[in-house]
Amino acid sequence: MKQSLILSLLLTGMLTFGPARLAAQELLVNVTVDASRIVSDKSVFDDLQQAISRYLNFQQWSTDKFEGSERIRANMTIIVQSRPAPDQFVCQLNLQVYRPVYNTTYETMLFNHSDKKFNFTYVQFQPLQFVENTFTDNLTSLLNYYAYIMLALDYDSFSPSGGAPYVRKAQEILNLAVSSALESGWRANEDNQNRYWLVENMQNSRYRSFHEAMYKYHRQGLDMMESTPAQGRRAITAALKDIERLHQQDPILMITRAFLNAKEDELVKVYQAAFINDKKEFLQIMQEIDPANIGTYEKVNESN
Repeated sequence: MKQSLILSLLLTGMLTFGPARLAAQELLVNVTVDASRIVSDKSVFDDLQQAISRYLNFQQWSTDKFEGSERIRANMTIIVQSRPAPDQFVCQLNLQVYRPVYNTTYETMLFNHSDKKFNFTYVQFQPLQFVENTFTDNLTSLLNYYAYIMLALDYDSFSPSGGAPYVRKAQEILNLAVSSALESGWRANEDNQNRYWLVENMQNSRYRSFHEAMYKYHRQGLDMMESTPAQGRRAITAALKDIERLHQQDPILMITRAFLNAKEDELVKVYQAAFINDKKEFLQIMQEIDPANIGTYEKVNESN
């Protein structure tokens, strides 16, 4: 929650907390560089891991102030697949982003994504520098892009289309990279599930209901489950219907797949305690939007 949101929730009596020190940093990313496939000098990978962690976690990405407990938690695993030259790294990124659920100790996954073209150059001990509105290198552009994606998803989950400013930031980074970067993953014609299409889907007005679904699912749904589970579940069903309509518009929409990758197991838990008719409605929706995993969703009919 950010300052304006905190004030709103306080005024409505929905949030209480004790004094805490405000921190500028928004992200709390656990960075792992997995170089188990590489037999060359390992010290560069330790340095790379520390450099990325410092860059993401100590950079101020917005004008809002975050309390320590409000920082956006994420796991970022960079799997080094090859090292063609001392300063060249061919990698895959696995990224999971989390959000706390109100009045519980539970964290929900907002985003579960793999970027198979997370390639960059890096010189050991060379500090990573944040320079706004300029393409300096692929690594900082990649980190900037995903930092703003993380913020966009988190803000969307707390207020309707609250993440829009950060989607625009990610779009600006993508535009600079398209014209400057030699590495792949930034351009529309490379494939239909890359960085270009992720931000395009999030920016496209045709798919604005995705942002509405994020708000319904998290703020009106999960955040209400502890106090009013039936009401919360209704909001989650409404969010899934939004996702279903998006799927009907475009069956290979990247944001739909990203949503389902994050929510598959959680949805089973949400609906296991639902009434039979609610379970049937849920399964009908999931048969439409995620038939490959319908066996997982059918676990809602099993005993808790």
